[in-house]
Amino acid sequence: MKKRRRQAIALGVVATVVVSMAIGYGYYLEQVRIKGLAFGNQLQQIQENLKAAQESFESQRIILEEGDISRQDFIEYTNRHVMELEAISLQYDSLDIPGPFVPSVELFRLSTVSQADSVRELLLWLETGDISHQIRSDELFQESFEYELAALSHFNAAKRGATPQPVP
Repeated sequence: MKKRRRQAIALGVVATVVVSMAIGYGYYLEQVRIKGLAFGNQLQQIQENLKAAQESFESQRIILEEGDISRQDFIEYTNRHVMELEAISLQYDSLDIPGPFVPSVELFRLSTVSQADSVRELLLWLETGDISHQIRSDELFQESFEYELAALSHFNAAKRGATPQPVP
């Protein structure tokens, strides 16, 4: 009789541990989901800020080409735009990044930094007239685009649970 009672108690303890572990695991998964959702929303906001900054810059560039803004005013605007891009690139550092998304965030950051470098070269071209700065600006813009595509690829792979290729 005592043996059966000990077995029943042991079985009860094991069942309690299993149920507690299942509840704990479910709670853990919910916390991971919430953390992932917050990360995704923060990253989306950074990307939207970047897009808005780039659209505004392109609008100003068109206005310059149409002659509706002075070259000096555009240079001043462009200096502010570089500072805005630098501030945006720093926002990536404040993210609480889930492990699988680290490569994609690094690539998004590199894309933003390349954009800022491209605009700096454009500024040098505007200020000096040296065509090599315009060429370098175009190269850096292309590099930024490639980083962005790679970042999106890594991000989507991480969302699917796939292992993306290493960051270049």
